[in-house]
Amino acid sequence: MRAVDRQATSLKIDDTIFVMSKFQLFLLLFFGVAIVGAVLVFSFVHTGSGTTSARITIWGDISSYDFNTFLSESGLSSDSTLTLTYTEKSADTFDTDFTEALAEGTGPDLVILSQDKVWKQRNKLSIIPYTTVSQKDFINTFADEGTLFLNSAGSYALPLTIDPLVMFYNRDLLSSASLALPPAYWDQMYDYAAKLTARDNAGNITKSAIALGTSSNIPHAKEILSLLMLQAGTPITDIQGSSINSELLNAYNLPNSPADSALDFYTQFSDPAKPFYSWNRSQLPALTSFISGDSALYLGFASELRELKAKSPTLALGIMAVPQSRVAGKSFTFGQMKAVAIVKSSPNQAAAYSAALKLSSSDTSSKLATLLGIAPARRTLLANKPGDLYLSTFYDAAIQAKGWLDPDTVKTRKIFTDMIDSVTSGRSDRSNALRTAEDKLNTLGK
Repeated sequence: MRAVDRQATSLKIDDTIFVMSKFQLFLLLFFGVAIVGAVLVFSFVHTGSGTTSARITIWGDISSYDFNTFLSESGLSSDSTLTLTYTEKSADTFDTDFTEALAEGTGPDLVILSQDKVWKQRNKLSIIPYTTVSQKDFINTFADEGTLFLNSAGSYALPLTIDPLVMFYNRDLLSSASLALPPAYWDQMYDYAAKLTARDNAGNITKSAIALGTSSNIPHAKEILSLLMLQAGTPITDIQGSSINSELLNAYNLPNSPADSALDFYTQFSDPAKPFYSWNRSQLPALTSFISGDSALYLGFASELRELKAKSPTLALGIMAVPQSRVAGKSFTFGQMKAVAIVKSSPNQAAAYSAALKLSSSDTSSKLATLLGIAPARRTLLANKPGDLYLSTFYDAAIQAKGWLDPDTVKTRKIFTDMIDSVTSGRSDRSNALRTAEDKLNTLGK
């Protein structure tokens, strides 16, 4: 981390500390990136009321209804210094839409990105230097997963929310099997699968313990397998120079690579020869199966609670943390962290920075998280868990959330799908499936 100038001036704005030397302050002001004096360099436009405000456009994959409701409820829509306009974009087409818009000169000023998109978009974003937000202050302010937005010079974005992977369960189905709670550890899943899965005389699954083992009918297959790999001990990818390299085959001096152990565990539950066989390609989609009462456990994101309640209001729903590894010695889950980033080509750098600060402030980001039914990214907010049973679980999970640097979210989803399918179909053994996935990841990361 770059050392902070001892003669620096320190300012605190919206719970974030900014430190800069007089010389650095001059440069930042000159190039329109500084916070101090930003109002002097805003690109102002006049509104009909005679007041002035900077117009800032924001892109993200949060629904327009939710985000515009948030702008209204947080008071940002009535801010006299900023006029914020939000456009919803599909997560699957965001990269293409963003690139095309920048080429046409019609791109946004700010983007809201998840941690798995920051690497691919990094060259389009303005770095927030450590002379403005120090690495220490960033790490002390935001949850651990936020470090994925850091590089050697500064941060690509300011975290807003965390949507952690949790375990949803059907209390009635567990009670029928004389089980009080879902499994706390993955090795317990074998026994739960045997007790909770029912088959007809032809061997067809009529009731399932959990959706594990396939890809086509498990929408979060990539995220669940990522969770298992991270818990087993691999970061999945790592930065080496200016590239992302795969860590799937790295055994870390163990008999087998952690990724191999995770892939083995995941795919076993779709093997008809196993006593804990509980899922196959012919099952309904995982969420549909859970909502209809045909599966007892569901690994999903906290944000899915609203859909679960809406589609099955009478479901005896329970929520707890995802199972953990007994040998890892620590607990964590997979999480989608959203953060707000400044687009490098924006003509309103200072105004965009001001808007990013307001969006990521303690009060504002808390309102966004509450509206979405997920957890905020700030440590101080996570430390004050709400009384709501579900949100309390989400906050705990958010503190433990981790992710990995993904070179291309759409392409890596296919890589993970192919890796799973090649093993379950018998086309490849795990070793070759992992080697193929590693080669593809390395190619994407260049």
